[in-house]
Amino acid sequence: MLHLPTAIIPIRRFGGMSRLSPVLTADQRADLSRELCTRAVTAAQGTDLRVVVVSSSEEVIAWARMIGVEHLPDPGKGLSAAAAFAVASMSGVPWIVMHADLPLVSSRAVHTIAEASSQRTVLVPSSDGGTNVIASGGPFAFSFGPGSFQRHFATVPTAAVMPSPELSLDIDTPLQLSAFPEVLRASSLRS
Repeated sequence: MLHLPTAIIPIRRFGGMSRLSPVLTADQRADLSRELCTRAVTAAQGTDLRVVVVSSSEEVIAWARMIGVEHLPDPGKGLSAAAAFAVASMSGVPWIVMHADLPLVSSRAVHTIAEASSQRTVLVPSSDGGTNVIASGGPFAFSFGPGSFQRHFATVPTAAVMPSPELSLDIDTPLQLSAFPEVLRASSLRS
């Protein structure tokens, strides 16, 4: 029987997404963020993965409790530190670190990554050169930020690279947001 990993979803706070501030208000960005986070958690839960949210935001923690998801405190030193802290807390359990801003995320796509990671480290590149999903079974040198995919792949050149339409697309910019009007509708936003 396949031992599925723990899905780790770092969420600094609802409403960050500062690169969308030219087109969305703070409240709209918070609504969008909550909608995308819910999609990510729901997709991971649909695979029977244990799901852990990493955050120190009281609002995010309350939301996680409301939907029945565990949470770990964010050490407050950026996304890479949050992911490394959560992985260290897993005590050797296989894990998947996935971003929460994936509008097309699905249980099927997450399950595919979970299965593939039982054999080796898996990297899912983002459409803009970042890394949207990393799955492995032990410590990892996280280096999120612009161009992170090349840094992550250089660290583990034997990793399986699995581009995925459902996991490679994220929403960071107004142009990316414009490609997903259904996400705006689902989160009660109006552009």
